[in-house]
Amino acid sequence: MSSDVTSREGGAVKTPFDSRNGEPISPEAEVRSSLLIRVLPVGLVMLMFAGVTHQALQPLTDPDIWWHLRMGDELRDGWNFGQTQGWTPFATANWVRTQWLPEVVQSWINSAFGLPGVAWLFGVSLMVIVAVLYLVCRRQAGTLAAAVATAVGFIGMSASLSPRPHLVSFVLVLVCVDAWLQTAQDLRPRWWLIALTWIWACSHGMWFVGPLVGLTVTVGLVLDRRLRRGQAFQLFLVSILGCVAAGLTPVGPQLLRTPFAVGDISGFITEWAPPSIRDVAPAMTFAVFAIVVLMWTRGMRVPWTHVGLLILAMGWALLSARTVTLGAAIVAPLFAGSLQDLLPRARARVRRPEVASLAVAGFVCAIVLALAAASTSNVPGAVPIGLDSRLDNLPPKTVVLNSYAVGGWLLWRHPSLIPVIDGRTEAYTVPYLSDYGRAIAVVKGWQGIVKTTGARWALLQAGSPLATALTERLGWNSVDSDRGYVLLENPSEPPHDPTRP
Repeated sequence: MSSDVTSREGGAVKTPFDSRNGEPISPEAEVRSSLLIRVLPVGLVMLMFAGVTHQALQPLTDPDIWWHLRMGDELRDGWNFGQTQGWTPFATANWVRTQWLPEVVQSWINSAFGLPGVAWLFGVSLMVIVAVLYLVCRRQAGTLAAAVATAVGFIGMSASLSPRPHLVSFVLVLVCVDAWLQTAQDLRPRWWLIALTWIWACSHGMWFVGPLVGLTVTVGLVLDRRLRRGQAFQLFLVSILGCVAAGLTPVGPQLLRTPFAVGDISGFITEWAPPSIRDVAPAMTFAVFAIVVLMWTRGMRVPWTHVGLLILAMGWALLSARTVTLGAAIVAPLFAGSLQDLLPRARARVRRPEVASLAVAGFVCAIVLALAAASTSNVPGAVPIGLDSRLDNLPPKTVVLNSYAVGGWLLWRHPSLIPVIDGRTEAYTVPYLSDYGRAIAVVKGWQGIVKTTGARWALLQAGSPLATALTERLGWNSVDSDRGYVLLENPSEPPHDPTRP
């Protein structure tokens, strides 16, 4: 490997040499090395674009996408930002529309292009994440280090990259980290981050991560003694006004309370469980943390801004399986900078042809996705679409004792029915969620819980404990089945209206 580019000293040309043995490197070898360094990063990023395109060319299977579509449908009809308890009487807890903007976009695309359009939007969103992740890393490193950090960072983010509004958070956290890293260099406040926080607050409940990144960087700059009092005030003001802007969305000031809403019910949500090192995304992210810390112990001076961002990233990664994605996004540019320190070549500035190549590759993949999605994503996956005709024939307001994974599907595809649970877990009280869990597990008192729902029909996973208990111990009849789900009827109970005592 060449130790440096050719330079002039004392009128003579200095020849590149191999740092391992001191032997001169031929011009041909130098050209091949430069070409390899240029081609490898481009090929790796293009491979990632192809990978996310293939991922999006699959049937939609995320169980929450369906109730997000219904949210968008209803909001487009009346622009009512109020509560949604009317969907089912079992959801009695306070619910705030924290994701209304991407829900409306998804709904509009679905009404215009159907589910293939929703799959296309998902694929394009993944491409945007790849491109933004690369450019953020590229600001801190050369092309090779940036491409490697992008690939590793994307793997760390991969567990939560589903077709839901939280994709907006993952893009914007990268934008915010990049903006504040630039502020750490030039000390200029970026007031546009206030407007960005307002858009973020209209898009997802993780909007507060942006101001938190800003506060972290500002405190780091203060500890580094790089700010005058007026500069510190301005930077703190950017984060504070971002929080104020979040309270001025159409949802109103109640949005400011939503970051604390998950605490009581986090034990009922799988993605809010602690991360497992046996899963690829957390394992990769924690490995990155270890590498960055190891690099920093080599004697170099590390600014407090970088230390603060690393601590923030670790905190998110340790909090839950879902927030590992945030940790991976925040640490990625730090990882890219650490990798660059291992390379002999200086970091070159991002140039227009580099950005243009990303745009062209994304455009081509988006066209391919648009052409192919009509045949690959037109039929939803992981839901019992073969039972739709039977469910359509049930009387309005029929209560359906359902598996959690199909609650959103019932809300969107069969809005006249009343599921007992759906993916809006925060809309249900802790006692109700506990009772539902006991019924699903068929533990003591489950029969009384089932009777309390007033359900005469059930849509459950075939062979599940509750489906088996209903048929073998309570005499429910299996009416039909599809895709691993069974539709059960209780012939001994008359129809019941759960809205009445």
